[in-house]
Amino acid sequence: MKKSLFLAAGGLALTLAGTGAHAMSFNANASSHGGGAEASQALAPGFTGSLGYFYSDDNDSDTNAYHAQLMFSPYLPGIDLGIGGRYQYLDSAYGNGGGAGITGHVFVPTPIPRVSVGGYGYYQPDGLSHGDLNESYEYGVQARANLVANTYGYVGYRSVHADFDHHGDKTISSSPVIGISVGF
Repeated sequence: MKKSLFLAAGGLALTLAGTGAHAMSFNANASSHGGGAEASQALAPGFTGSLGYFYSDDNDSDTNAYHAQLMFSPYLPGIDLGIGGRYQYLDSAYGNGGGAGITGHVFVPTPIPRVSVGGYGYYQPDGLSHGDLNESYEYGVQARANLVANTYGYVGYRSVHADFDHHGDKTISSSPVIGISVGF
């Protein structure tokens, strides 16, 4: 039994080491009321883990958001599709709290070479939250251009909302965004 566990752990370690060598990316973005950053790492074929931070001072309220997520992206020629789970914690003037939810994205190529369009979303229901946060959601649209191998720039729109105890539904951020993603 111990030998089987040791072999399984060793195989997993080799898989992670082999897939992670060229599968890390860093994403940074900015808007008129904030910005953010995210680091992602391939964990196994089709699976990516990431850690991120987002700041907004939209609507005269400072909010810091921290998240960790696990995404599954099946191989689909010409389509960038991913679905997964995310834990997000919000530190806001309206309250502090976090929760687990579902996240996903889809991007498709355009007739313009090296350009794709798409969107993403995140939803965290009331039943999976703690602290002052009841539920939260985020959505956005983007047009992105592949600049060089594993690097793209993007422009788009992002909207982040959260429902807090004693404050109701608040818009955390709602504005155009510009960013860059660099892969290694």
